[in-house]
Amino acid sequence: MTDLANQDRAISPVIGIVLLVAVVVGLSAVSAGMFYSLNQERDPAPAVTMSLEPTDVGAVQTLSVEQGQTLEGENIEIRGGVKLADLSSRELAAGDQHRIVPTATTVEVVWFGSQDTSYVIWEESVSQEATAPTPDKGCSWVETESDSGTDNVKVIGEVVACDVETSKGIEVQDGGVIIGETTSGAKDIDADDATFYGDVEVETVFNLQDGLVTGSIQSHTADIKLDNGTVTESVSAVKVLEVVHGSSVGGNATSDKQVKVLNSEVAGSVVSDDSVKLQDATVEGEVYVDAASFDCTNSTINGQSCASYSPRDPATY
Repeated sequence: MTDLANQDRAISPVIGIVLLVAVVVGLSAVSAGMFYSLNQERDPAPAVTMSLEPTDVGAVQTLSVEQGQTLEGENIEIRGGVKLADLSSRELAAGDQHRIVPTATTVEVVWFGSQDTSYVIWEESVSQEATAPTPDKGCSWVETESDSGTDNVKVIGEVVACDVETSKGIEVQDGGVIIGETTSGAKDIDADDATFYGDVEVETVFNLQDGLVTGSIQSHTADIKLDNGTVTESVSAVKVLEVVHGSSVGGNATSDKQVKVLNSEVAGSVVSDDSVKLQDATVEGEVYVDAASFDCTNSTINGQSCASYSPRDPATY
């Protein structure tokens, strides 16, 4: 019995020493990792100066890069606002301007470096009145409503803050608002008293009555009709494009078929491979159409009246 007790007392210090060594080794590894992490070269925050100015179009504001380093758009994230153009394949340099829609009272520009670093390189506060309407629905609602992009979507009198994309039809009515891009992959988009903060892309017909699109509109196979509607960028249809009853287009209005601009304005050019009809209209750019297919009444094109203006060859557009 005495020998067994002596053996137990001899083993206990050995176990204690082994455990102590293990603890020391573990602490050394953790310390080395922390030391290595702290001594890794971190990307410095880029120095840029920006400003945010309101526009006369809804809640749209202009983000201007005033000075500083040129940044890759894919490394930039806008927080508290929705970009109205994809920046991923572009650079942000001094002199650039980008349109955004604030969705919160603080807008931040976040830059991501190559060493898992990120910095808020600019921020600005905006009044609650200058932001888009408070969202009622988000992306989870869009996912459910569209059955994962395979069913119709209806936005009736509500504000949805998410890209809306489905292979079926989209209906926005009674003051409905979409903050994000809107895409119907195979059907129509019908909008009445509606606001789209972002680009609109539709496979077939797009119809906007009494509404606003703070981006561009493109129909891949069919018509576009704007009836007392405002579009801040370009509009492109494959068939008939109608801009009527006090509508305005902030960019070019183009179609493979007929373009009608009646009692409305186009800030860019009007382009058609088929025919163009202008009546009580203002086109700040040029009209590209065959002269024999140009019908113009009481309108102004590039500062000239119908009688003195000759349309340009569409092949030169």
